[in-house]
Order: sequence, then structure tokens, then C-alpha cells
Amino acid sequence: MISMQQLQPPSRPASRKGPVIATVAVLVVVALTALVAKGCQAVTGGPVGSTDDFRAYVRSTTKTGEDVYRGLSPAPRDATPYPTKEGSSSCVDDFGFDTGDTTRDQPAFTWSLEYATEAGYRSAVAGLARRWRKEGRDVEEIPAPGPGEKGAGLPGVSAAFGDGIEVSVRPGWYSGKPELRVEGRCFRYEDTYGDAYDYMDDDNGDGVVDDLERSDG
Repeated sequence: MISMQQLQPPSRPASRKGPVIATVAVLVVVALTALVAKGCQAVTGGPVGSTDDFRAYVRSTTKTGEDVYRGLSPAPRDATPYPTKEGSSSCVDDFGFDTGDTTRDQPAFTWSLEYATEAGYRSAVAGLARRWRKEGRDVEEIPAPGPGEKGAGLPGVSAAFGDGIEVSVRPGWYSGKPELRVEGRCFRYEDTYGDAYDYMDDDNGDGVVDDLERSDG
């Protein structure tokens, strides 16, 4: 004789969809929060370092350019690199995020590249691209300007060097003459030393403004 208990359908295991959905929702919220925080940091200009941090970053940016300059083959006519410092009109606080002693600067330096022939310059650019690729860098080939443009016929190359430092060898935007350019990221820092270190007075990019540089300013 079949009992009533045997006639009842087997009970289904408790659904686990609820806890799974809750876990996924939490993960989504955490991911979105991280993205929003990162986006806000990008808008405000990134984390705030110290003046000494910025000094070190200027030195690192300059050294990157000097190392690339000395590694060019064939070498430019001038064997000693003397960079030209540049300011940045884009590294500014348009939204009022920098308060108190917080300021920002973006180190950028260019080196003139003098070659006896255009073929020498092209050979240096091609060799630089090969070396950067061997180092595992993401290399961008820059097409040569067309006829009638400044720097016509001279190709270029660029690559990222980490910590926001970008290096390029190409015809200058305004002069059309070959140049090496190294540009750091927009750096926010607490200017705790006042005007004891002013990047725009640091002509050689060594992180120190000496008396000669100060008098030149």
C-alpha cells in the first residue's frame, strides 16, 4: 500500500540564486566605486606628493631624455645634451581642486638634434624604434610631414617610459627641425618650500635651482 508521503513530489533544494545575486551586486558596487574614485582622481590631477617628490620626478624625466640622447646611433653632432625647458599650458587647475600649498607642474624638455644629413637622422630614428621594441615598449611610428610642411620628409617615433613619461624623436612642431622631446605627467605636490624650488627656473632639470639659474631668471 502506497503512503501519502510517497505520493508527494520530492522537495526541491533551496535556491541559491539570492546569495549569488547579492554577491554579484556587491562586487559591481565595489567596482563602480573604484572607477568613480579613479575618475575623480584623474579630473583633480592625481595624488598629491611633496616638493621633494616633484624634484625627484623632474630628475627622472631629465635623465630619461639624456639617456635616450646618448643612445642615439648615429649620434648627433653635439655630443653633450643641453635641453631646453618648457612649461605646460594644459597642466593647470581649471576647477579649483588645488587649495592651500598644493600646486602642479609638468616637466618637459627638448634637445636639438643636429645631423649632417637627413639619412643620418632617419637611421637614428629607425635604430631607436628597433631598440625600444626589443625593450618591450609600445612604439608609435610618426609619419613624416608632407611636402610644403615644416620637417617635410622626416619621420618620427615615440614611446612610453612609465610613470607618465613620454619620449619622442621627431621634427619640432614649430621649427620643423629634428628634436628629442621628453614630457612627464602633470604632477601635483605640496609646495612646502615656497619658491625655494621653482621648476621654471630649473634650466638643466636636475631638481635644484642654483644661483646661476636664479640670476638668469
